[in-house]
Amino acid sequence: MKGDSEIWENFKNGDKSALSYIYFQNFHSMFHYGMKFKNDSEFIKDCIQEVFFKLIKAGKRLGPTGNIRFYLFRALKNSILRELENSRKVDFVDESRLKFESHFSLEEEILQKEKLSLQEKALANALNSLSNRQREIIYLKYECGMEYSQICELMLINADSARKLVFRAIKSLKEIINKQINSSILFLIHLHKKHVL
Repeated sequence: MKGDSEIWENFKNGDKSALSYIYFQNFHSMFHYGMKFKNDSEFIKDCIQEVFFKLIKAGKRLGPTGNIRFYLFRALKNSILRELENSRKVDFVDESRLKFESHFSLEEEILQKEKLSLQEKALANALNSLSNRQREIIYLKYECGMEYSQICELMLINADSARKLVFRAIKSLKEIINKQINSSILFLIHLHKKHVL
């Protein structure tokens, strides 16, 4: 099986099957990533189309990449920012003002279950309690499997900040989960005592 670097080079050289492969392998993940910034499916589809239009137009002038998904995520985020600037008729939209409304696949899976354990409920609530930046970095690191260098480029932060953000996000998750579980246990003990007396 060909690696990303070879597929990308084939695409740059005009190989239509490479273009088709890149599009169909990445459209779904690009769409989900884009929807986390703006909940407007048509807007995000337009941004994705713009990304591919520009990539096709650039052809051989494109730089190399060993990770196509990362390259496309970065291009899509830039496209979303540009389109927001155009729609608001402003010169610059600050990237930090983009809200990252993430629902993790694990979170969605948990919420779809009818009977949830205490730990599962706590995890779903904890994921929902993270800040936008924490949600984005956890999504990129653990759902998309991106390297810190790629995350830094996507989020416009340095490596030290990225590691600290991940550390703080995980610490927050643990604290929220522990607090919720302890509160629930105390409530159940109190309820039990009430019924026994």
